[in-house]
Amino acid sequence: MVLRIAVSSDNHLDVNRIAPSVVMREQVAWLRRHQIDYYLFAGDLFNDFQKTSHYFQQMQAMATSTKVFFIAGNHDMLSGVDWSTMENFASPQYLHRKFVDLPGTDWHIIGNNGWYDYSFSQYVTEPEQVRRWKNVYWLDSVIDQPMDDQQRMQLVLKQVRQQLRAAQDAQKKVLFLTHFVPLAELADDATGPTAPTNPRYQRVYQMFRAMLGSNQLGSLLEQFANVKMVFYGHLHGAHPPVIHSGVTYYHQAVGVKNKRTNEWQAPTLLEQWKKTCRIIQLDDDEPLDQ
Repeated sequence: MVLRIAVSSDNHLDVNRIAPSVVMREQVAWLRRHQIDYYLFAGDLFNDFQKTSHYFQQMQAMATSTKVFFIAGNHDMLSGVDWSTMENFASPQYLHRKFVDLPGTDWHIIGNNGWYDYSFSQYVTEPEQVRRWKNVYWLDSVIDQPMDDQQRMQLVLKQVRQQLRAAQDAQKKVLFLTHFVPLAELADDATGPTAPTNPRYQRVYQMFRAMLGSNQLGSLLEQFANVKMVFYGHLHGAHPPVIHSGVTYYHQAVGVKNKRTNEWQAPTLLEQWKKTCRIIQLDDDEPLDQ
């Protein structure tokens, strides 16, 4: 059995000031035209978890021939949700800590929101400095969590390890969906290959990198030979797929366009979404990237 999967992230409908109803109609029509069996979203739709969840609930009702799943990005976590709800939300569209067994294939889709542990930054050994900076300058400081960032990342790793072992025991190949970046080298396109020389900007650069993701996640994923593809978001911008230790990493972010920033390579959000949305065709052999 052949299945077609489309993946996107970081649509930021509220930041981009796009009418959600218009976007949804166009997205559903595109999914139908391209005969997409599964649409996966890797986080950051609204700055409100309830709005994000409601959007995908409505999309699923409209896209009757496509199964729709999402995980939460840091923007989705900013409001409309507490820690317990975010970890245990029962919506059938919410894929965090869950898996989808693809019928007629030997594939699992596994989802986890992910997090970060400062391991991309030179301040990884000085976490208190990063925490102080984060509490003043970084929007994630308002997100509800009963632990520090390193403890949260350890929880993520425990959850993912359990998911991957279960897939391995079931002899399933894995497509993994997360929001935060799983390898530092994947972030280089977003932050630049070298740090700024100005000390002030170099500090900001390193603090920014601290909140991008975790090398521990990539290391864990690559320990399991059945992990074939990883989709992540969070960075914005256009980044080509990267193969590392037998795993292909994809970044399919739409990004933001406003008066100060233009991260699009197309003139409108919908055209940018169509341009960046990745289609993967899965069967019992190797996946075909379209």
